[in-house]
Amino acid sequence: MAKNEKEMGVDECRRLVLMRHAKSDWGDNTLSDHDRPLNRRGMENAPLMAQWMQENDLIPDQIICSSAARTLETVELMLPVWPREPNWSSEESLYLATPDTIVSAIRSGPAGAATLMLVAHNPGMTYLASMLAGKGVDMPTAAIAVFQVKNTEWCDMDPGTPLQLTHFMRPKAL
Repeated sequence: MAKNEKEMGVDECRRLVLMRHAKSDWGDNTLSDHDRPLNRRGMENAPLMAQWMQENDLIPDQIICSSAARTLETVELMLPVWPREPNWSSEESLYLATPDTIVSAIRSGPAGAATLMLVAHNPGMTYLASMLAGKGVDMPTAAIAVFQVKNTEWCDMDPGTPLQLTHFMRPKAL
């Protein structure tokens, strides 16, 4: 590491990765919204986005995702792309969560996770990404917004925590 990077505290930064689940299948109207799986495009986009994350050194240490079938499937399709599998769990509270509920999940993130990823739903993900970026950030399906957080433990995170949007990608841009 270059001396100036060390002086700037780059090694003390954390990254927050917000991802909206990949495209879901609306074909079976007997399924509840919670149980909808991914469609073909979603199944193709999840590993594509995982590859982009790997190429940009953004593989998470910890993933917390909604308990919905489409978020679980998104994560499961991403894991085989990465050289190491992050710890991950699902949370009922992230299903159709508000930004405040998503921030609560971030606050529960493990202290040792330098890169924490949350996979959830709109409108909560778009609202939170926009709030954290200080500008409008549209989160279409499988979009990823990455924020840099300096010198903050996840348990100290709140909507006023200074963050910098460092990466944004959506499948159609790849």
